[in-house]
Amino acid sequence: MEQRTLLYDERFLESYAGSIITDPSTAIVELVANCWDAYATKVFITWPDVKTERQFKITDNGHGMTREEFQHIWRTIAYNRISAQGATTEPPEDVSGQPRTVFGKNGKGRFASFCFTSEYLITSRKDGQEFVCRVHRTPTDPLVLEEISFKAEGVIGHGTEIVGNGEIPKLGFTEERARELIGSRFLANPAFIVSVNGSQITFNDIPDLLATEEVNVEGYGKVRLLHIDAKKADKTTKQHGIAWWVQNRAVGQCKWSRSDYERILDGRTSEAKRFTFIVQADFLNQHDAVLEDWSGFHEDSEAWTKSCEAVQDRIRQIIFESSKTEREAKRSAVIERIGSTVNTLSPVSKDRIETFVNEVVDTCPNFGEQEIIQLSSILAKLEKAKSRYGLLELLHNCDPNDYDTLHTILAEWTIGMAKLVLDEIQNRLKLINELRTKLQVAGIDEVHELQPLFERGLWMFGAQFESIEFTSNKGMTTVIRTLFGDTTGKGSRNRPDFVALPDSSVGFYARSSYDEEYNEDGIEHVVIVDLKTTGLPLGSKEKEQVWKYVKELKTKGHIRKSTRVDGFVLGSVIEQGEDEAIKHGDEVKIIPMLYGTILARAEKRLLNLHSRVKDAPFLIDQQDELSKFIAPIPVVQSDLLNEVSA
Repeated sequence: MEQRTLLYDERFLESYAGSIITDPSTAIVELVANCWDAYATKVFITWPDVKTERQFKITDNGHGMTREEFQHIWRTIAYNRISAQGATTEPPEDVSGQPRTVFGKNGKGRFASFCFTSEYLITSRKDGQEFVCRVHRTPTDPLVLEEISFKAEGVIGHGTEIVGNGEIPKLGFTEERARELIGSRFLANPAFIVSVNGSQITFNDIPDLLATEEVNVEGYGKVRLLHIDAKKADKTTKQHGIAWWVQNRAVGQCKWSRSDYERILDGRTSEAKRFTFIVQADFLNQHDAVLEDWSGFHEDSEAWTKSCEAVQDRIRQIIFESSKTEREAKRSAVIERIGSTVNTLSPVSKDRIETFVNEVVDTCPNFGEQEIIQLSSILAKLEKAKSRYGLLELLHNCDPNDYDTLHTILAEWTIGMAKLVLDEIQNRLKLINELRTKLQVAGIDEVHELQPLFERGLWMFGAQFESIEFTSNKGMTTVIRTLFGDTTGKGSRNRPDFVALPDSSVGFYARSSYDEEYNEDGIEHVVIVDLKTTGLPLGSKEKEQVWKYVKELKTKGHIRKSTRVDGFVLGSVIEQGEDEAIKHGDEVKIIPMLYGTILARAEKRLLNLHSRVKDAPFLIDQQDELSKFIAPIPVVQSDLLNEVSA
């Protein structure tokens, strides 16, 4: 029997759309967001009322839809808005403005109207067309479209209207709450006006969420800073961040810029999805700081630079102060839980533990109470074992300039910091030990023995290679292997991570780059490690070979013009006069280096700990294993072989 159609249970839509059709707060935000995505400048909402039988209605002056567009969008259950129409929307022809970043992406917003009515009529005008369609659902069909009327031409204007046409539910969600909710999320752009029951939503509708103050910009004047705290983090950062207004007109879009993340949030993603700041800085127009198309500011404008820094400093203070109560509660709970252990320590050790707790609570807001308790308990135990705690103390008392790096590390950890630090140091010491031993072997198999070590040891080249985000890139390896044809060098088939050549092996390691929304958008940094056979002098030919790799990767589109590339050519000998690095522009640098130099750097970066802890059990055990690696294979004497053959 042929299957002709799918069957739907009556619970399908509630399961698929979720809170969009069950929660009025989610539904109204979705519907207003749809108007925003259509580049509406005015939205009119009629709030439903069961007593007066007033139906829900929402009208906008956005792009609207043709009948064909509506049928395609509404009939596609998992409509991909980003793929079909892009991540931004341009204004209609009769509207001026910058492109908008859209909200919609999964096509579920069309079901939000069912939260306010059992069925609705949708009317839309675009390109001279106008259609009216009845939208409802049945127990076996989640969406039924019934066209009421259609005009193919001659219609003036554009926009969409949705009006309830069925049973009005009891919402328990008032007009006042709707005004507050919409205002907290859509007041950041003065060109987007939303009215409910004939009254425009203003800052007066969100008094409990709004705070206003002035920020002084030295030498220029004062800006007015409006601070909207939604109290609860949304799913995304859209319509959150900093909105700049000049002469009651938005400059650019409301969002968190890269400098905001660096200077304000420090990775506090929950705050990024909760706060909106509106900066009214009219004097910037007097100093020609605004770009001609109002898409942003002139980066070389001193008025803009000083204003931005002053505002960011104040916003950072506001966010920090807003979480003070939560931090104090977390701090007290942690100290109470670990108190019995801490009280057994010396005064100095006790102070260290308390200082650690304070710093983690203040600088790592994403750490939970239980995680901080685990970290603190481990540190307290290590305080009792002085011989082991010295390593952590070096990090704990690091230079203030290193705290940004330290914070990045802490923000990534979710289990006991002390154990992870000791494990990492142990692994690095073992790597140095193994590398020193294997480099003693003449004709070492660099593919199988050395490249895997460097894959785990990029940190040896310098602090900028510490990131755990560097990973071996097989795609780049494939490109280079193709450059040499079907390479048959040793290990080329057994180790797809590396390119094996007769006298060397090459590894490629990459770190991704991210856009302002922290989505991956390509490769930011590439490290090329070319390990040469011992005894082969490093010269201009070897350095130019790495440049050849870079050009091939650019030709194939694996790296962009702006991608930073660090190439290291390692060997046991460097030709006279060839020890200087070569550069190709500001992005590409190729450095020849001796194996002995990289080992010395690695030990220095670990504060020469290898020589101080060489008797550690884990190093002694490893050395026993490595001794088998360098020991010669026993060979039976030839005269004995002759006797046996006889």
